Amino acid sequence: MAMKVVALAGNPNVGKTTVFNALTGMRQHVGNWPGVTVEKKEGVFEYEGQRFLVVDLPGTYSLTAHSVDELVARNFLLNSGPDVVVNVVDATALMRNLFLTMEILEMGVTNVVLALNKMDLAEKRGIRIDVKKLETLLGIPVVPLNAKAGIGVNDLKKRIYEMANGRIKTTPIVPKYEPDIEREITHIEGALSGTGLVTKYSPRWLAVKLLQRDDEVMKLVLRHLGKEKLDEVMTHIGEIEAKYGRAMDLIIAGQKYEFVDSLMHRFIRYTSKESSNLTDQLDRILVHPVYGFFALMLVFYAMFRFVFAVGLPIQGWLAAEFSDFGGWLAPHIASGALRGLLVDGIIGGVGAVLSFFPLVFLLFFVLAVLEDVGYMARVAVLMEKIMRKFGLPGKSVISLILGFGCNVPAVMATRTLEDERDRLVTMFVNPFIPCSARLSVISFLAGAFFKGNQALVAVSIYALAIVVALFSAWLISHFVIRGEESPFVIELPEYLLPGWKTLLLHSWERSKEFVKKAGTIILIGSIFIWYLSNYPAAIGTGKSYAERLGHIFAPYMGLMGLDWRAAVSLLFGIIAKENVISTYSIIYGVGGGEEALRGAMAGLLSPLQAYVLGVVTTLYIPCIATIGAIRAESNWKWAAFSTAYMITVASAIGILIWHIGLFLGL
Repeated sequence: MAMKVVALAGNPNVGKTTVFNALTGMRQHVGNWPGVTVEKKEGVFEYEGQRFLVVDLPGTYSLTAHSVDELVARNFLLNSGPDVVVNVVDATALMRNLFLTMEILEMGVTNVVLALNKMDLAEKRGIRIDVKKLETLLGIPVVPLNAKAGIGVNDLKKRIYEMANGRIKTTPIVPKYEPDIEREITHIEGALSGTGLVTKYSPRWLAVKLLQRDDEVMKLVLRHLGKEKLDEVMTHIGEIEAKYGRAMDLIIAGQKYEFVDSLMHRFIRYTSKESSNLTDQLDRILVHPVYGFFALMLVFYAMFRFVFAVGLPIQGWLAAEFSDFGGWLAPHIASGALRGLLVDGIIGGVGAVLSFFPLVFLLFFVLAVLEDVGYMARVAVLMEKIMRKFGLPGKSVISLILGFGCNVPAVMATRTLEDERDRLVTMFVNPFIPCSARLSVISFLAGAFFKGNQALVAVSIYALAIVVALFSAWLISHFVIRGEESPFVIELPEYLLPGWKTLLLHSWERSKEFVKKAGTIILIGSIFIWYLSNYPAAIGTGKSYAERLGHIFAPYMGLMGLDWRAAVSLLFGIIAKENVISTYSIIYGVGGGEEALRGAMAGLLSPLQAYVLGVVTTLYIPCIATIGAIRAESNWKWAAFSTAYMITVASAIGILIWHIGLFLGL
């Protein structure tokens, strides 16, 4: 029996992900929709011996052509023909949620089940919903839910099963407009009646979208109707707009809301409301223009304290296990070349990255907690005005803050940004944020060359990196991606306790993607760098390919006051920034640990050269894992452009600092 397809549609923050997890459990897959960076989630469940593929559509407030998310959701409903559409709505905000329901029904979709989620919260707020009456009014099945507690999930599965197998007949309602608009809809339907469009799409929906001047529908109709007929239709639309004195999309949206409001009076009533609203009380502090920033710093400080306090010991243990495994395996491999490839190249390189899995998982877990609780929406509101000055949305601050821990999950966290322009700009500048690996290089150089001023030097490099990131965001958003800034529309959800099962599933899916996407690229990079450093002879002999490359780039590095050793170290830093220092220890032949290396480098580099090295290490090409994450979240072109831009900026600033330092006699 063929697997039936179920589409989940709904507004953001209605608990759609919770419903998805409740239906599918662990049988999920996360990827991207073809051709765009919008996340695509699919999962499977069984009921009565039949398998169902659940597709979680992007959360949208409407089905216009204004954003990528809306187009993805609309095109799937129109063109993919799901067997069942489950419209998840928030029972505490039905006016806004039923607007999307009307848009779905107006498309001519008849196989819709309304999942009325958060019924427990509605009851607490004194909202009483007559489910049977609502079902009669809408002409589709309605299932009350508390998805977080699993209440009503089996009833939803039953309705999906019945709808998919033709056991439910629906008579969906469609919104009605004022007589003048209805007459124009009838006129456009008549004009479209002779085309092939009406066999695939609802003629009423096409007419309404033409009235709203929907770009995608206008292109579609132009191909079937011709320019002359389309111009005639648009002239009629212009006349009715002139009569109302407003754009038709605003008129239709307003009348659609009025239609929903008239329905609500027939199935909903309000009783006593909760006397205490915890959300309002917390928001007096958390979105306050002064107190809110102190709260923000405290929350993220606590987040990183938790992640590193819990994750670093596990990371250290995993790194030691990989090292021990390599040590155990080495004596069992006779071939020196094969032993070096497996132990130093593959186990050493890939193991170093996989050991960071606990940190990545915990970062995603804490981020999911803050998102599920409702705090991330407050962060976006707090930071919106500041970030917009640099061409970034307020929500991008979440990704940038994560970058201080690790740029890979930070790049992946840009998925939470709905607008593709915002997503690409944030992704582009994120690698400038100094991750924990670069902190190890900065702290080493500051301790070796700037005793007594280590903190000042480290802070200056961090501050420079942040300024470069913000300036780059302004530059890219004004001259490379010139699209209009997306309007800042965000819903502040009620503070709720998170669903722990959902959080674990969410964190696991994100972390699993890190291993899949970053791990494969790290493997290739590890083998490549091992080969360069060992052939035709080991690094330090003057004959390895790595050293030859270093000498090729020596004149270029000389512009920054650095030599071929820096070129080799920066080259190996591409796989992991910690390699910048460890490569120096190999080149200098220092085996006495960190203190011995400090002494050796302090005798061969000046403080100015060390500072330039620290700045360039922080700003140049991100690690292979980060490049892989950018490619996975966008494409190779954007990843290559980001990489080339970072090399250019790092070089320019390194050269500038070196020559200014020489001019000042440093």
